[in-house]
Amino acid sequence: MTSTETKIGGACGVLAAVAMIPAYVVGTPNQPRTPEEAAGYYESAAGFVTANGALPLLHVLLGLVFLGVLVHVLRRAAGPSGAVYVALAGGVLFFALTSAGFAAEVAYPAAVVRFGEIVLPALAQPLLALAVWSYHYAQIGAAAMILATSLVAYRSKALPAWVAGAGVLGILPLLHLWLPLIAALSSLLWFAVMGVALLVAPTAAATTDRAATPATV
Repeated sequence: MTSTETKIGGACGVLAAVAMIPAYVVGTPNQPRTPEEAAGYYESAAGFVTANGALPLLHVLLGLVFLGVLVHVLRRAAGPSGAVYVALAGGVLFFALTSAGFAAEVAYPAAVVRFGEIVLPALAQPLLALAVWSYHYAQIGAAAMILATSLVAYRSKALPAWVAGAGVLGILPLLHLWLPLIAALSSLLWFAVMGVALLVAPTAAATTDRAATPATV
């Protein structure tokens, strides 16, 4: 992998975090507690579909590119170690369940935009609950990805030393059940930090290649 490809992966990590800003400006599905609050949460259905449906598509796309580059960098540095596979599995789980949460959260307003008053308002609450729990489980994947990446970075020196310290951001996602917004923002911050790490140290990350026996966890 060339330094240019590594830079692209880093840029994608930063942009993946930025692409989620509109969704958090709209709000979090944990907030509505009553049918009235659930209906009010969507406000302008078309605007909600854009902020929580269309733009998050970029988050997932850019995030997957970032994940692929990151895993390649880690694998070249540490070999096919268990931690590298945990980082990959955690990232895939995060994006898969995050996508499921987006789909559940945007299903009701998207149906309103398409079918108008035919849609039953009672559907809003179960769909929001499904989205919330999808996000809960997605953050378990995020925690695994962050902590495993920090472990590999610490052992292999594939990335700047401060990247290993960024592993502390992997603790908050485990608390998503109780601190949903803070935990989610912690994951996004890590994407941005790792993206910057790939951007500022592309050569070291791209050329590190250990042919020695792979480390194991």
